[in-house]
Amino acid sequence: MLLMNINVAKTTDTTVTVEFKGEGNDLITVRMSADPSGDEDQAVAAALAMIRQLNEFQQTA
Repeated sequence: MLLMNINVAKTTDTTVTVEFKGEGNDLITVRMSADPSGDEDQAVAAALAMIRQLNEFQQTA
């Protein structure tokens, strides 16, 4: 997927959603609990870490 844009939205006081948008309407969305004082860069880093963990899980399953 060729990454075109990243959107970060505070869904609730303790939940954040990070959307990785690619060309051709590809979309990866990560919704997670978040520190209310965290910034967008921290949210993106946490979302990428979750995606990496899923990839590692898939390789070992």
